[in-house]
Amino acid sequence: MDGLTAVRAFVVSRPGRYGVVELPDPRPGPGEVLIAPAAVGICGSDLELVAGQRPADFACYPIVPGHEWSGHVVELGPEVRDLEVGQPVVAQGVRACERCDRCREGRSNLCAGAYAETGFTHPGALAQRLTVPVALVHTLPAERDIESAALIEPAACVASGLLEIGMPAAGSRIAVVGDGPLGLLALLLLRLATPAELVMLGHRPDRVGYAEACGATAVLVNADGTEPELRARFDLVVEVTNSAPGAATALALARRGGTVLLLGISGSGRPALDPDVISLGQLRVQGAFAASPAAWRFVVALYAAGQFDPAALISHRFDLDETPAALAALGDRGVKALKVLIRPN
Repeated sequence: MDGLTAVRAFVVSRPGRYGVVELPDPRPGPGEVLIAPAAVGICGSDLELVAGQRPADFACYPIVPGHEWSGHVVELGPEVRDLEVGQPVVAQGVRACERCDRCREGRSNLCAGAYAETGFTHPGALAQRLTVPVALVHTLPAERDIESAALIEPAACVASGLLEIGMPAAGSRIAVVGDGPLGLLALLLLRLATPAELVMLGHRPDRVGYAEACGATAVLVNADGTEPELRARFDLVVEVTNSAPGAATALALARRGGTVLLLGISGSGRPALDPDVISLGQLRVQGAFAASPAAWRFVVALYAAGQFDPAALISHRFDLDETPAALAALGDRGVKALKVLIRPN
């Protein structure tokens, strides 16, 4: 035990109302681990949470956000074995029922029970201390950078979709539609397959250098898939735009018999894709939600082996007291923030 009686945490009491407050120091119960977060990534879903824009079934107030994080073990709860105090760790966010058909087949990200996830319905990592079930914890080697390990969570979301379709064969032609953090993380994972082409389509010129550093063989700004040299060209297209037009672009890029992986959530609420494009092209279209346990293990193993290093994507760092400024930076296109981290400790 570390002797704390209270911890500081960023709390969203209700949409639009938030701040850093003191909370009782959480204690690990049976089967739980107490962790000191070292780095916490924020993303668009955190902005939605603060603004009250997440669907009611996917948010709970008051809440401590923070679903992308890495940290160190502080204390073990009763019945917890095989972990040591000080060990660097990450943990899966989805808290599944472990009883339904999807959970029993190892796809707990698709749990049929009520939605529950760290940082949205359960206290997240924007605090000096966090408790999580030990069954969700993944250990990391001490020699790897703990800060960039906070990006394992979003990378696992990308990997979850890739594992559903199977990693592409060497020499494949691959396109990634969307130049946000998920798109760049997709490049880092896809380049491991040694593709013949790995093309990124985006809308932000300031992301071109990042994409090239992540393995893109070409970066196209403001292309929409209608270009003759791009249409029906790629074996695999990964879409991460969170927009209906982005999904339509992805379909247009895929060759006949190709595969399209849709990772973005547009929120459009109505059909926006032409089903004939899928049928006539005999396309395989795969969606993905959150990250499966297998995807977590996959990315953690790559990270431990030094094959996945997202450190270059971290553009801004803030302390816990500066969380409002961090959120503002992420939401301001003029700041050109890519991956924003908060350091609670």
